[in-house]
Amino acid sequence: MPNPGPAITSTPQTKAVMAPVNTMGQPNALPAEMNACRLLGLYRGVNANAANTDHPISILNAGVYSVFQVVITNASISLTTATGGLFSDVGGGGTAVVASAALSALTGPTIVNQRTIASTAQRTEQTLYWRTGTPQGAVATFDVFVYGYDLTVYSQPT
Repeated sequence: MPNPGPAITSTPQTKAVMAPVNTMGQPNALPAEMNACRLLGLYRGVNANAANTDHPISILNAGVYSVFQVVITNASISLTTATGGLFSDVGGGGTAVVASAALSALTGPTIVNQRTIASTAQRTEQTLYWRTGTPQGAVATFDVFVYGYDLTVYSQPT
C-alpha cells in the first residue's frame, strides 16, 4: 500500500484535524471510520472566568457518535470556584453529556481530570458546548478533550 502522505501538524490553538471521511480505499487511515474510541473534539483555552459562557467543540468526522470520556486538563491556576459541563445546545440546553459541576479537581497544569458522563446516547450534533457556569473569580483557562466512539456507518466503494 502506498504511503498516504505526510503527517499534519498544527499549533495548540488550531482545531484538531482528522483525515477526510472519504478514505475507504486506505484501510490504515485510522482513526476515522473504524468505530474505535478516539478524539471526537477539543477546545483549548476554555475561559474559566466567564460566567455562563459557551465554548463550541466541533465534532471531527463523525456523523453518529457516543461520548465515552471527557477529560479536562492544563489549568492555568487551581480552579477553586469555577463550574462547567458539556451540553448538546447553547445555554446549557439540550442534553447534558456532562452535568455542570465544580472543577476543583483541577489544581494545576499537570492535573488530568476525567468528568462523569451523564449521557452516552448516540448523538448526531456536529457541535457540543462546554459551558462555564460559575466563574473562577480570576483569570483562568483549561483544556477540554472529548473522546468517544464513531458509530457512523460507512459503505465500501464499489
